[in-house]
Amino acid sequence: MTGTGCPPATGPGPDGILRSTRRHGPRGTSREPDPPSTHDDRSGKAPMPPVDLPPVPAPDEAALAASREHRSHLPSGALGRWAEVLDQLAAVRGRGEATRRPRLVVLAAEHGVAELGVSAYEPSATASRAAAARAGTGPVAAVARAAGVGVVVGDLGVLSATDPDAPEAEDHEETDGLRVGPSDPIDAADALGEDEVTAAIARGRALADREIDSGADFLVGATCGVGVSTPSAVLLAAVTGMEPVDATGRGSGIDDAAWITKAGVVRDALFRVRRAATNADVPTLLRVAGGADLAALTGLIAQAAVRRTPVAIHDLPSAVAAVLAHRLAPGADTAMIALTAGSDRGTRRALKLLGLRPLTDWATAGDSGLGALLVLPTLWAAETAAYGRSDGDDPGSGSALENDSARSAHAVTAWDAELL
Repeated sequence: MTGTGCPPATGPGPDGILRSTRRHGPRGTSREPDPPSTHDDRSGKAPMPPVDLPPVPAPDEAALAASREHRSHLPSGALGRWAEVLDQLAAVRGRGEATRRPRLVVLAAEHGVAELGVSAYEPSATASRAAAARAGTGPVAAVARAAGVGVVVGDLGVLSATDPDAPEAEDHEETDGLRVGPSDPIDAADALGEDEVTAAIARGRALADREIDSGADFLVGATCGVGVSTPSAVLLAAVTGMEPVDATGRGSGIDDAAWITKAGVVRDALFRVRRAATNADVPTLLRVAGGADLAALTGLIAQAAVRRTPVAIHDLPSAVAAVLAHRLAPGADTAMIALTAGSDRGTRRALKLLGLRPLTDWATAGDSGLGALLVLPTLWAAETAAYGRSDGDDPGSGSALENDSARSAHAVTAWDAELL
């Protein structure tokens, strides 16, 4: 495989635009080149206009000091690194208190590269994951219930494509301007059009606003699209300077042959990115090599920071979107809680770029925010140690945790700091 300085095999299309002639059919089989994409991938295309976001509020120093004072009843060092997180949560929110309504927002979008054999899963798994999350079935929904985290699905053209006659979703989502169906394969064409990128970023911001306006005080943004780690790797390489072979991970657990295919896609897509955008031009990066879910996740993280709401970073897509969100909304990193280093070095590299230290070194992996859900109960426990909780005040009250019939008759129901 050639290095990043070597362009992919290209040939002129009928419109004179150079396009990759290295194409694959479903699951990596060879086929003839596709007709030219409707997206213009010429390097001379003007950059997209910037996204207009309100400024991110500065951390509340008074709330930070109050958090430390409030915790003074605990033995020194009792909470370890979790003490820093509690202080950060207080500074972001402007008040020190336990989380009451955490929400997981699963962003569902399909990626054209999933047809190239870069994942261990079939492309159809995207719709299955989104449907399971919406229906409250499957392992992610089960772990979310156990962690007291509510789940909402942001459909970016997946469920409407698989079942266009389905009744309106519970979350009354708006899909105007969003593509129905997969993005284009990023090794040969732009992932999205300009209007689609703008709509996806706006959709992510709107989802953050809706959940926060409904009382959410902690957000977890996640993706469920098959193949999402491939555009994530391209964007990671674009903003960090990593070589494609270093940025390309095993994702869903692919074998060597699939990894070679994936690394080639990352290489070719990165070549296109470097012709089209600087690493500070977030909308253009997302247009050329992202996807609707990554654009929406970027918007969601940025808007959460604007709204003084902590947001979890927990895997490669969320870490890459966090880097882009910080560039859209400088200071957004103050609202980011890095829960885990993830299972690949790309996540760690993105966190390092943001100056974030992960809370755990658990090598969690999985779609739809599973890694975050495994860590969050420890955060809720640290909050309980610092602030206490009354009955019915658990995270996600109103969920299965509110009426836990398995609670021991001897469980502690009144907070007493002397117990420590």
